[in-house]
Amino acid sequence: MPDTSTARQRSHIRPGDNLAKIRLALMIFRVMAIIAGIALLVLCVELFVHYGLHSEAMEWWPQIHGFLFIAFVLSVFNLGFKLRWGIIQMGLYVLTAFVPVLSFVLEHRVNATVSAQLQAASAETGQAQ
Repeated sequence: MPDTSTARQRSHIRPGDNLAKIRLALMIFRVMAIIAGIALLVLCVELFVHYGLHSEAMEWWPQIHGFLFIAFVLSVFNLGFKLRWGIIQMGLYVLTAFVPVLSFVLEHRVNATVSAQLQAASAETGQAQ
């Protein structure tokens, strides 16, 4: 998983940035990271049911998972562009969605890092949280 200390160096909240939009993008990212993580776990169950038990009971799930994955990717890019992450960093964050449970770890680390940056930026500019 990408090192969040690198994320701290590459994320830039500048004085003119709209902190409310960054907070909203962070909230959307957090929700989608959790949903994508759960969706991947359900997909793993679906694969076991399909190939292990030879049942079509969950044949509808892969399409829903694909839609949720795309929403997660969009949330990563939305937050990434607002924080001026590099395209490689955003791509690495997207790749975490391919490993079960890793998106939960990413969500926790990104939230801690970006929340600290937002708090520091709020203190500097005097904006309310």
